[in-house]
Amino acid sequence: MADVANRHPGCPIAILPLGTENLLAKYLLLRRCGQTLANIIMAGRTRVFDTATANGRRFLLMLSVGVDANIVHAIHQTRTGTIRRIGYVLPTLRAFLSSQPRLIQVSTPDGQFTSSGTHVIVTNIPRYGFGLAFAPEAISDDGLLNIRVYHGSTRWQIFWHAVRLKLGLPIRATECTRFVGTRVLLESSSDEPDCMVQTDGDPGGTLPVMVEIRAKSLCLIVR
Repeated sequence: MADVANRHPGCPIAILPLGTENLLAKYLLLRRCGQTLANIIMAGRTRVFDTATANGRRFLLMLSVGVDANIVHAIHQTRTGTIRRIGYVLPTLRAFLSSQPRLIQVSTPDGQFTSSGTHVIVTNIPRYGFGLAFAPEAISDDGLLNIRVYHGSTRWQIFWHAVRLKLGLPIRATECTRFVGTRVLLESSSDEPDCMVQTDGDPGGTLPVMVEIRAKSLCLIVR
């Protein structure tokens, strides 16, 4: 999806949900059915969404830095074919048991907001992989990025935070900072060069990264 959107900007795109975790298709309530997709295309209803860029490269849904980005990079380093959900188990366990959380600096270029944390997500939609509700307040076409900075400093805190999100348990206001904006800079708080980034579930390089909104830049054929 991101590759098509980057190569053919402005072209209406229809989605046949494939892959391991097609978040955009789930958000739009699209089924994995060729006949259903054909009917949707025939109806011709379109809807415009925001996207964003990371250092100039467009992505569609979300960008993050932290344990989930480490998992994405680990999976792609060893993959030989189609990724299935079971393939996330070992990389996820390794990431939570052995990776060292790193502090990420988050700021807006105008200097109005600065924060830091061990997990940062920048998103356009409320849905995230495996049902984690990182940004339930996100709106897909409001011209704004939803930024969430998590402040836990240990592997156990990060793991327990993810479990509580999955179970729908309360999250204390002091655990994370949320704000919206049109541009945000993410940088490593240390001199280590390999603080990894993921975009839409794919490796997205390393920090630093400048994320900028591209309002109403994606046209989708919807049901």
